[in-house]
Amino acid sequence: MYEIRFKGSKVKKQFKKLAQKLSPHVKKRMREALENNPYPGPTYGSSRNVPTKIEKKGKIYCYEITGGGRILFDIYEKPIKAVLILFAGNDDEEQRFLKKYAK
Repeated sequence: MYEIRFKGSKVKKQFKKLAQKLSPHVKKRMREALENNPYPGPTYGSSRNVPTKIEKKGKIYCYEITGGGRILFDIYEKPIKAVLILFAGNDDEEQRFLKKYAK
């Protein structure tokens, strides 16, 4: 099981703001995907094999949420299994973040 961590307090606040807009079912599915198996694959994410939209964008991963929301994260296996949330927002903000992050 992966521990969910945040790059900073601003990212944590953005994540919570994004999560508030989601239905309980979508929130649960997102949490399951990030905690259980955050890698892209045919049955990635959910323990019930419900597909989620995780894709690799360069060195980081992107979880697509219904309604245009995006969570960009990195995965660490050592010293502990962790998902580091780098960004949470909409698809337009994601493009700006990726341009800035790629530099």
